[in-house]
Amino acid sequence: MGTVLRLILLIISIYSFLCATQLENQLKLKLQNESKEVRELYSLNNNKPLWIGHSKNYRDLNEALNNPYYNYKDKLFYRDIISQYDYLLQQNINMNQNSKELATLDIALTKAYIELAKFIVVSDVDWDMVQQKLKELKELQDIKAVWEMVRKSPPKPKKLFDALVKKDIIGLFNSLTPLPKRHTDLIEALETYRQIATQKIDKISYRKNFQGLKFGDVDDKIVEIKRRLAIEGDYPKQYGYSNLFDEELREAIRRYKERFNLEQNDIIDKVTIYYMNKPISMLIDSIITNLDKLKVFPNRFPDEYILVNIPDFTMEYYRDGQMVLRMEAVVGRDKRPTPIFRSKMTYLELNPNWNIPENLVRKDLIPTLMKEPDYMVKHNIHVFKGWGKNSKEIKNIDINKLIPYLDESKGHIPYRFVQFPGDDNALGRIKFMFPNKYSVYLHDTDNKSLFERRYRVYSSGCMRISKPFELLEALKPHLKPSDIAQIDKYRQTLKNKIMRFIKPLPVQTAYFTVFKREYKPGDRAIYFRKDIYGYDKMIQESVTADDNMYNSYNGAIIEEEPISQYSIY
Repeated sequence: MGTVLRLILLIISIYSFLCATQLENQLKLKLQNESKEVRELYSLNNNKPLWIGHSKNYRDLNEALNNPYYNYKDKLFYRDIISQYDYLLQQNINMNQNSKELATLDIALTKAYIELAKFIVVSDVDWDMVQQKLKELKELQDIKAVWEMVRKSPPKPKKLFDALVKKDIIGLFNSLTPLPKRHTDLIEALETYRQIATQKIDKISYRKNFQGLKFGDVDDKIVEIKRRLAIEGDYPKQYGYSNLFDEELREAIRRYKERFNLEQNDIIDKVTIYYMNKPISMLIDSIITNLDKLKVFPNRFPDEYILVNIPDFTMEYYRDGQMVLRMEAVVGRDKRPTPIFRSKMTYLELNPNWNIPENLVRKDLIPTLMKEPDYMVKHNIHVFKGWGKNSKEIKNIDINKLIPYLDESKGHIPYRFVQFPGDDNALGRIKFMFPNKYSVYLHDTDNKSLFERRYRVYSSGCMRISKPFELLEALKPHLKPSDIAQIDKYRQTLKNKIMRFIKPLPVQTAYFTVFKREYKPGDRAIYFRKDIYGYDKMIQESVTADDNMYNSYNGAIIEEEPISQYSIY
């Protein structure tokens, strides 16, 4: 019996070898016409099938291709070919007779694997085209728009092959997914709005003379509004749909307006209805664009960092991966956008001097002096010859000497303009410094009224924050005890004091126009913000037309640097 069993096993082995040999021969033939990347991946496996006979990897890949967490644009990625031939693996087929079809299937799965991994890292946006559009703003409109994108290289064939060997391609995909908490929030938002898009939503009509609806009003239109708010989760369905503007509707309107940054006046006006009537497809597009955007930020933010989200006009301080402080911020106006970049905060300055940047002297100060010659005296601005420490102050400078420098071609302005500390100093009483080539930083302001506005786009690039001394309090662990002891003393004077950090604090400026945030305890809502600089539109215009969009990948602009501790945000 033992001899017979050994003979049967030998026959099976020979048959399997012959079938495998035919399949491998078919693979070799077909691989001749495939890309270098595909060929290299197969060469790591001695040109044997990567998927046929590897059921877990095959199953995991198919699930990932159909999972919006990874393939949120539902791109094809060779799924048409895979579905055409995958029946061969479901039936008791003759591998020898179907070796050609199986080779086609195996290669299609490999190409899908490569393309999906690239999509997770890069998306289908031509980021070089986006950068070109940013450069054109300078050429066409004299707008210096800067976005230091973190450009990541797709995984090499060796990394892809190692994941196959370990049977952990899902683990690989997860490791490639940028900012997983934000990514998950956006995927959940995408699923929510795609579900909403399947419903029939009628536009809410109103006449030109519509004066709005307020608390206590009774109107048939209120029934439509309540139903519309319920669709997005702002109005609880259990309250029913009466025609009364009641307390439940008032709270729902407040939540809706908070999510879309509309004026909080407890009135349902034309603007509110205009937003409600926007096509759901526009909101879906915004969510997808923000998923794309994550690809050009670091894969993980540090465990402790400051985030300035430009279109949300906020500054957030994170510690141990949790947001511990948020405040309003004023950012650069559309003609002078705040740059998107990352740096490290290394010191703060109490009662700062403001060395007015040359571009602001040229664009703002000189034209103002031409109209108001005593402006510098009124605002405590002093002029120095040159930028050295011992440069001499010039009293009563002749404005006519400055006028030629309105023309940039005349070269650098040989004078330094400094606003001394004081209550009218443009930087307020404190600034937080993270040295960078754009000369922007976080600072206090002498004009607190700007924080009351919804669209806080008034600076020349710097970020003014509403509660700078709350941030100072939070950052005390970064200061020397001797400096902490002197804070109150210097706050009582106008004497300038620099306090250096014991450990640098990462700072990231960002451009997230869709995100999730806690509206109130236990209620995390989806927020949408206006594309104030038009960057989202640029991204949408730069999406490539097909699945094979990586052939012209030009490599990294800014590579990720290793960070010891990460936050999933």
